[in-house]
Amino acid sequence: MNLHLQLWQDLIDLCQSLTPEQYTFECKMLNGVSIAEHLRHSYEFYHCLLLGLSAKEINYENRLRDRTIESNLDYAIIRMIELKAQLESPHEDVRIKLFSKEAQNNLVNTSFERELVYCLDHAIHHQALIKIGLKEQELSHLVSQDFGVAYSTLRYRKQH
Repeated sequence: MNLHLQLWQDLIDLCQSLTPEQYTFECKMLNGVSIAEHLRHSYEFYHCLLLGLSAKEINYENRLRDRTIESNLDYAIIRMIELKAQLESPHEDVRIKLFSKEAQNNLVNTSFERELVYCLDHAIHHQALIKIGLKEQELSHLVSQDFGVAYSTLRYRKQH
C-alpha cells in the first residue's frame, strides 16, 4: 500500500504548491485539459474502487465525475487527504466483479488487489500528463523527475 500512499502524497504536495489558476489552467499541449481534470480522473478511479469494495462490484464508467475537484483546489486537496486515509486502512484482497462494456458478457472477475494495481498504473499515467501541464506552465520544478514514471521503469533504470 506504500506506493499508493506515496502517489497520493505526491499529488497532495503538488496541489499545495499550486495556485488555483495553475491548477485549472487549460494546457494547450494537453488539448485544453487541465491538471485538475487529470487529478480528478485519477482520484475517481480509486474512489470508485473503494466504494465498490463493500458490494464487491465495480463499474469505473459509473464514477461520480465530481467537477468540484476540477474547479476548487482546496476541495480537491481535502478529497485527496480523505482518499489517502481510506487507503491507509487495511483492506482484504477479495474477489470483485468488474463491469465493463469492453469485456465479454460485460463482466470480468478480478480482485481488490488487482484493481488497486490498475488504479496505480492509471494514476501514474495521468501523473505523466500532469507533468506535461506543469512543463507548459514552467512549473516542473514542483515535482521530482520520477513523478509520472512507472515503478517498473524506475526499477529498470536503477538496474541498468
